[in-house]
Amino acid sequence: MKIITVSYRLPLSIKKQNQKTTIKQTSGGLATAVLSYSEKSSKDLTWVGIADFEKTVWEANRDSFPKNFEIEPIFLDKRLNKNFYNVFSNSILWALFHYFPSFMEYHPEAFEAYKTANEIVAEKISTIYEPGDIIWIHDYHFMGLPKLIRELHPNAIISFFLHIPFPNFEIFRILPNQVKRYLLEGILGANLAGFHTWDNANHFTECVEKLLGYNQNGFIFSQESHRTKVGSYPISIDFDKFNDAYDKPEVVKLREEITSLYPDKKIIFSVDRLDYSKGINNRLNAFEAFLNKYPEWKEKVVFLLVIVPSREEIGKYGERKRMIEHNVGRINGALGNYKWSPVVYQYQSVDFERLIALYNSADVALISPVRDGMNLVAKEYVASRKDKHGVLLLSVMAGAIKELQDSITINPFDTDHTAERIRQALTMPLQEQERRMGRMQQYLRKHDVFLWASRFLADTEEMYANDNRAVVLSGNTLEEILLKFQTAKNRLFLLDFDGTLVKLQPKPEMAVPDDRVKTLLKTLSSDPANEVWAVSGRDRNFLEKHLGDTGTGLVAEHGGWIKRESWEPVIQGTNNWKKRVINIMEEFTDRNAESFIEEKEFGVAWHYRNVDEKLGFLTSRELLTLLKNHMYNEPVQIIDGNKVIEVKHYLAHKGTTCRNSILTGNHDFVIAFGDDRTDEDMFEQLTGANEFSVKVGPGNTSAQYRIKDVDTVLSILEKLENVGSGRKAYL
Repeated sequence: MKIITVSYRLPLSIKKQNQKTTIKQTSGGLATAVLSYSEKSSKDLTWVGIADFEKTVWEANRDSFPKNFEIEPIFLDKRLNKNFYNVFSNSILWALFHYFPSFMEYHPEAFEAYKTANEIVAEKISTIYEPGDIIWIHDYHFMGLPKLIRELHPNAIISFFLHIPFPNFEIFRILPNQVKRYLLEGILGANLAGFHTWDNANHFTECVEKLLGYNQNGFIFSQESHRTKVGSYPISIDFDKFNDAYDKPEVVKLREEITSLYPDKKIIFSVDRLDYSKGINNRLNAFEAFLNKYPEWKEKVVFLLVIVPSREEIGKYGERKRMIEHNVGRINGALGNYKWSPVVYQYQSVDFERLIALYNSADVALISPVRDGMNLVAKEYVASRKDKHGVLLLSVMAGAIKELQDSITINPFDTDHTAERIRQALTMPLQEQERRMGRMQQYLRKHDVFLWASRFLADTEEMYANDNRAVVLSGNTLEEILLKFQTAKNRLFLLDFDGTLVKLQPKPEMAVPDDRVKTLLKTLSSDPANEVWAVSGRDRNFLEKHLGDTGTGLVAEHGGWIKRESWEPVIQGTNNWKKRVINIMEEFTDRNAESFIEEKEFGVAWHYRNVDEKLGFLTSRELLTLLKNHMYNEPVQIIDGNKVIEVKHYLAHKGTTCRNSILTGNHDFVIAFGDDRTDEDMFEQLTGANEFSVKVGPGNTSAQYRIKDVDTVLSILEKLENVGSGRKAYL
């Protein structure tokens, strides 16, 4: 078994000098962490990514360098790669996911290139994949990849991690419909989908619920082929690498060199890639405001600004570079003099030792992204300060703010407040610096990149191992259940009504049991070894009228009422919230003439099965959101059902009522059938060796088995009845 790691960039460095090509593996945090996990788990590591070098160079030198994991480069056509990487990935996804929708430049051909590139990578992975391998897919370039691999290898172990923010619903919905669906369904192909923060995880689940109509339970989406867990996994750094570098001789020398250049001056430092999401002009404006507000700091502080070149071929990046350089020149010209430049600007890459020396020399690190998934620069600065000196000024828009809570927070859009925070940082007593740094370092030492990778991959394997993928109930599987039923002495049936015993109809009152259903229920109930229950969302009057003479136990309103000899309420008290719900739903029935409201004693349902499918779905998403906000503090559960939105008392719960009132007997065989979201509550109670849950129809489910339709339900019930009576059940 091996770990197949997929990212756009490969962990390779290729240099040409004097007609000689030198290739070596790079030791970035991700590569180091994954390699560490692969060694501890005795799994080999293979890395798949897009080559930024010629195929001929690779073929000539692929075996000429030492490597501790395999490299599988993919060589894309240059035009395809440009549309895939520059246009779709970085001019569309990057811009939108960082909340810059006005920067988004959508082109249909770029989306086609994105899909094609993902398909090419999926085909490459398929050639090296073996059962048992873990496929770990990274970042926004490959959001369609998990589903593509799932289609090729249904039983594969797949995880996905997004290194950038996932936007909220209002931002994400800007994308064309086919793009939204492709990205969401793509990520849901994974067993585990990870994000930096719970905010991002919540945004993703909200988009899935509203745009795809899938329900999640405990951040788990159940699908026909697998389940997808969604979680927060804040990435980190190799703490010891940065902390230990403080004492390296070359770092000490560079640190002394930097501090000697600015004697008697405080140093503010920031380093970032060139990117509009990093808020570089925001921090320049704040620094300028600080000097104007506190002129006594002139000639006593210097701002070292390092920008690493990135994506200059994309228009917005080149434009941003010009804006930054104009701003630097303007500030230096307006506030500096012949012996002091307020801003020292460098536009070039910085090697590791020089970066550490700059971190070590800085009295303040000013990190002000306007939107950032995590921001590892903040963590690197803290880890590198072995002396526990220095102050971290960190934007509230960075994911790292949730972990580095001893930093001084800034809003990059609040220039005056940031200026005040700069003054606070520059004047912070040394003892306070040490206290804050010490606590942040203690956290980062524990929550390093190795823990991150180990936790992520371990959760992936656990999710896969515990995945109860629903299988079709037929053939040998059905025969095994029939045999267990035959030998059982105390059997229990839990049967949903609509969509399970009877087919869905345009109006609920039209869905009534026929003679076949009633005869079958009477026959099953007459067997003393059987206990049969109809567990429905219908009101008790309907169930009494149509099933009261069948001998079955009855549960109405999803568990609000229960009947053995007579009807008993599970819920006491009044439902004052119902009128508010009805008023809200009436607005939607007025707008959608084919929809209707069904009022029950413990709930209210808005049915839209007769509304145009697309319009009904979109309207239901709007109603769902509105109800969640209005009912926030009420004792209710809001159900996103099969073309119905239902608000019911939280105690009107199929799972709870079954557990407390029905599953209390000594049953040695239990089988439940249901088609709707509310039946999932019932399925989740059935975890024993002889307890079986069956989902009727398509859709997400936590059930063990699935079948096609109502006719199949009745056919299986008839087989069970035949077996119970001693007759043969023909499969």
